[in-house]
Amino acid sequence: MKVLYHAGMYNPAPVPSYWEATANRDVLLGNPLSGNDACDVAIIGGGFTGLSAALHLARDFNLDVRVLDGGPMGWGASGRNGGFCCLPATKLSIKQMIGKYGLEETRKFWASQLDGVDLVRSLAGDEGIDYDLQGDGNLEVAHRPSAFEDLREYGEQLKSLFGINSHLYRREEFAEIGFDSQEQFGALKIESGFALHPLKFSLGLAAAAQRHGATLYPNSLVTHWEKTDGRHVLRTEQGSLAANKVIVATNGFTREGMHRAFDKRMLPVISNILVTRPLSDDELAAQKWQTEMPVVNTRNLLFYFRMLKDRRFMIGARGDWTGAPEDAEKMKTWLTRRVGEVFPAWRNAEVDYFWRGFVCMTRKFSPSLGQDADDPSLFYGYAFHANGVNTAPWVGMKLAEMVAGKDGVEATIPAVLRGHAPRFPFAGLRLWYLRASAAYYRWQDD
Repeated sequence: MKVLYHAGMYNPAPVPSYWEATANRDVLLGNPLSGNDACDVAIIGGGFTGLSAALHLARDFNLDVRVLDGGPMGWGASGRNGGFCCLPATKLSIKQMIGKYGLEETRKFWASQLDGVDLVRSLAGDEGIDYDLQGDGNLEVAHRPSAFEDLREYGEQLKSLFGINSHLYRREEFAEIGFDSQEQFGALKIESGFALHPLKFSLGLAAAAQRHGATLYPNSLVTHWEKTDGRHVLRTEQGSLAANKVIVATNGFTREGMHRAFDKRMLPVISNILVTRPLSDDELAAQKWQTEMPVVNTRNLLFYFRMLKDRRFMIGARGDWTGAPEDAEKMKTWLTRRVGEVFPAWRNAEVDYFWRGFVCMTRKFSPSLGQDADDPSLFYGYAFHANGVNTAPWVGMKLAEMVAGKDGVEATIPAVLRGHAPRFPFAGLRLWYLRASAAYYRWQDD
């Protein structure tokens, strides 16, 4: 099966991240598929989407569901992202979305985003998942003075169109309650969402799905897929699984050639994350840092950052174009330098963790959720555009409802999400499209 980046990016194994260092993988979450087996529903992908779908199918619909993943549960994007439960999972502006889908469907989309935040919180409560919740909202920070008015307009749109409350702070005000930096010129607090430990949440979903009857098959990479006598047959190195229905939930780690329905639709984009050593009281005070809320800035090629519970600073940014190990080292050096440029008092804070993974984008610029038109026994959810923590579990829940045949579920899915993303023309040039877009956005950000 084909891949766009260096093969090491697709290695189905946990990365040396802060999350892996602070989560407990000692609980046995399944065994590799061995021999020949069969089920009602097979799910390919053991991340937020697939595990949420498995949990809901087993718990709410009493179906025999199996989850296949090439590595341990939660090894991919779901277990290595920044842990931002925030809005929205799209690269479309509100104006663009209204122009394309209309105001009513745009409102449905934003309502689904809020529902996703609530779902994460309720799943954690209902299933007893300890996920290190932090903060009571999300922050967007103006990286230059001219971006402040954009934040004002954005906050007004959120309130008037979708009923989402926010609060705008000028630079001096925000420095007293949030932080100060070389790229802080005011901030918007959006009163929805929070931060969490993504791997603890992933493993909690896996344990809950297993407890309710789902069968988990980690380290079971699907190497061959065929359809025989109306049933899907998924083959791995050690066995095969026949299923009446299949959900594909592999997102940015989807390999070309796994199934033709998904080829040339997705554009995985590398994202890097760096975590420092714990910061001292004096270092925190020097930047006036006082918040546990997750933060993004207003750059098109944004930084996203937060303070972890043990006072380590975490920052993430988009990555390189190859996925090669030597380029990872270059990105680590660059991101370390940028921490010192934006937060001068932390220039000498040693880096304890650095890792990377994929976010998934498409030509549609919004997630895709649905039932394949050519094969109604095939379902999918993908492309969360770097905001999957709230959206992917919600998509997994909706996929479970669709697979189980729940009445009226189609009407609850916004048009923004419905259907496959269009294929990329000249798909072999996807990374060149990405380079061109990045160059344009970098020019806009300067």
